[in-house]
Amino acid sequence: MKDSFQYIFRFCCDPGFNDVRETEALMRLCEEAKIDDVCVFANVEELNTGHMTYEEQEIWLRLMRSLAKRLSRKGISLSVNQWHSVMHADLGKALPARQPFRRMVDPFGNEAKLCICPLCAEWQRYIGGLYARYAALDASILWVEDDFRLHNHDPLIWGGCFCDEHMRLYSRKAGKTLSREEFVSGVLRPGQPHPYRKIWLDTARDTMLSAAQAIADAVRQVNPAVKIGLMSSVPQIHAAEGRDWRALLSTLAAGQPPVCRVHLPAYQEMAPGSYLTRFHTVSMLCASLLPEGTEIYPELENYPYSLLSKSRRFTRFQLLSALPMNLRGMTLDLYDLNGNGIVEADGYEAMLRQTKPFLNRMQKTGAFRGKRLGVRVLVSPRSSYTLHTSKGQSMEELYPQDAFFGGLLPALGIPFAYTTDPDMANETVAVAGQVLRNYTEEQIESLFRKNRVLLNGDAAETLLDLGLGRLAGIRSLRWMPQNGGEYTYEESLPGTEYRGREHVRASAVISASDAVCVDYAPEAEMREFTSFFDSFRRRTAPGQTLANGRVMIFPFGHMEDVMALPPMLLSAARQEILQDMLLCAGAAVPMTESAPYLIPYCFETADARWVYLVNGSLDDAENAPLRLPWAIKKSLSWDASAAGAQVEMRIGQRLNVFLPSMEAMLIRLEK
Repeated sequence: MKDSFQYIFRFCCDPGFNDVRETEALMRLCEEAKIDDVCVFANVEELNTGHMTYEEQEIWLRLMRSLAKRLSRKGISLSVNQWHSVMHADLGKALPARQPFRRMVDPFGNEAKLCICPLCAEWQRYIGGLYARYAALDASILWVEDDFRLHNHDPLIWGGCFCDEHMRLYSRKAGKTLSREEFVSGVLRPGQPHPYRKIWLDTARDTMLSAAQAIADAVRQVNPAVKIGLMSSVPQIHAAEGRDWRALLSTLAAGQPPVCRVHLPAYQEMAPGSYLTRFHTVSMLCASLLPEGTEIYPELENYPYSLLSKSRRFTRFQLLSALPMNLRGMTLDLYDLNGNGIVEADGYEAMLRQTKPFLNRMQKTGAFRGKRLGVRVLVSPRSSYTLHTSKGQSMEELYPQDAFFGGLLPALGIPFAYTTDPDMANETVAVAGQVLRNYTEEQIESLFRKNRVLLNGDAAETLLDLGLGRLAGIRSLRWMPQNGGEYTYEESLPGTEYRGREHVRASAVISASDAVCVDYAPEAEMREFTSFFDSFRRRTAPGQTLANGRVMIFPFGHMEDVMALPPMLLSAARQEILQDMLLCAGAAVPMTESAPYLIPYCFETADARWVYLVNGSLDDAENAPLRLPWAIKKSLSWDASAAGAQVEMRIGQRLNVFLPSMEAMLIRLEK
C-alpha cells in the first residue's frame, strides 16, 4: 500500500548499455528510499535522438514492460516520462525528411530546426500516437514534459509561434493581411493594449489546448483510466502565451483527476531564504491557478546531478517546505540522464527514508487541505491581456508582476494566500503590478470599501490611471528612479521605535527599485510610517503610509525579476515597519517576529487552526516570537521535523519557537 506522501522516482537508464545493472540498482533504491512509483524516462536529454520514431519507442516500451512486472511485485507503480513533445531546444539536431512537421518560428522570423509548431496536424497525430502506445501499459501517470509550451526553445528568440500558418490565423482574426513585424509590434504596443494582443493570447491558448486534446483523445481511446500529468514552468511566463491552467489541465485529464508536476525553482542549491522567495512567486502561484482537485507532485531536481549541485540537506529542505501546497507527493530527479544510472555513494536513500515518516504524518493531519489564512495576494490569470507595456520591445514585457507581495510578505514573517477572486470582505488584500486592470470600477470600489488594501508602487499608479486614486487618498504621483539621487534611504518618523532605536533607517539605494512619490489629497487621513531621504539628509517624499486607516502603500515598484525580490527591500527594519503598519490597519494574521525567513503558513479546518513554520535561514530560530491573532487555548500541540524543536507559551497571544535551520514544524491550535 502506498504511503500518504508518495515518492515518485524518475529513473533513467540506457537500454542495451546499462539496463540490466541499473534495474537491480533501482530495486535496491526503491526498498531503501521507500519509493512508491517509478517514472521511467524515454529518449531523454543526452540520449535524445530528436522526435523519436515508433520503432525507437519500442525499445523504451520493452524496458517499461519489464520494469512494471518487477515493480508490481513490490507494490510499486510505474509511470512514464516521455521527455519531449514540442522539444526543448534544437541542440544541433534537425528534423529528418521522414518527419515533415512544421517548425516553430519566433517573433523575428527565425525558424527552428527541431522544435515544432504545436498546431501542426501531422505532429499532433505523431505525439498522440506515442502517448497511445504508452497508454497500453499498466501505468499510473503519463507525463507531458515542460517543453509543452511556446516560450524557451533555443535558439529561437523567446519562442513562438509565428510560423506562416499562425500568421494566416492572426491575419484572419485581424481582418487584414499582417506582416510578422506589424503583428508583433501591435502585440507589444506600449500603453493601452492593441487588439492584436488579444488575438495573440487567444490563439496561443487555443494552440496548446488543441495539442493537449490530441494527446488526451489518443490516450483515452486506448486507456480511459490512466492519468495524464503536466510539468509546469514559470506561471508569469506562461501568462504571456495565454495559458489557461484550468482548461489545459482539464483537457489533459479527460475525466480523470488533473495532475501537475509543479516546478520547484532551484535546480541547483541556493540560499534557502532566496529559494523560498522563488518558491512563493513561482510554485505557490502555479498551484493557486490549477483546477480544484488537482493532484500535485512537484519536480525536485538537482541538475546537473551530483552532490556538487545539491546537498542531501537542501533536498530534504525542499521536501519539507513544499508541503503547504497540499501535495500528493514529490517527483525526484536525482541522478544524471546520460546513462550513468543510480549513484549509491550520493546517499540520498537514507535521507529520503528518514524524512518520509514526517511527510506522511503531515499529510494525515489534513491541515494543508484546510482554508488558507493570511494576507490575500490578488492575482489574475488574464493579466497579460490587460497590462500596459512601457517600451513595447520584447515578449518579456507581458510577464505580470501581480505576485510581488507573494514573495515579500512571507520573507518578512507574514503569511499569505493567493486569490484570483476580487470579491472579498473583511480581508487584508495585497495588490501589486497592474492586476487592477482586470476588474470593473464597481469591483475595485467594492474591494477597497470592504477590505484593508496594501498597494505597491505599480498598483498605486494603476489605481490612479484608472481614475480611482481617491480610493487610496491619492491625488497624484510620480516615479523616482532608483539611484537617481532623490532617495537613498527610508527613515521612520519621530516618536516611533523599530529595531530598538528611534529614527531607524532602511537603505533604498543600488539594490532596491524605483519608488513612487505620492501626493495625497488634503482630505485623506494619512499616517506616514517612513519618509524618503537623499544623501544630504533631506526629506524628499513620503515612504510607507497608511491612508484613511485602511489603505497601505509600500512605495516600491518597477521590479526587474518576476521571481525574485530586490535584495535591499529585505531588511529587519522593514519587517517591523510593515508588520506594524498592517497591525495598525487592523490586519488579523499571525506573524513571526525578529527571525529572518521564519515562514508561517496558516490553515483552518473544522476544529482547529494550524501554523506550519519553515525556517529558511541558515541560523536556528531561537526563541522566535510567533504572534497570533487568536486566543491561545491549553490544547496546543505540535510536531516537528527535527529533534530539539520547541514551542513555549508566553503571556498574551504569543508563542516562543525554537526551530533548527532548514527544518519545519506544524502547530495545532484547537478552536
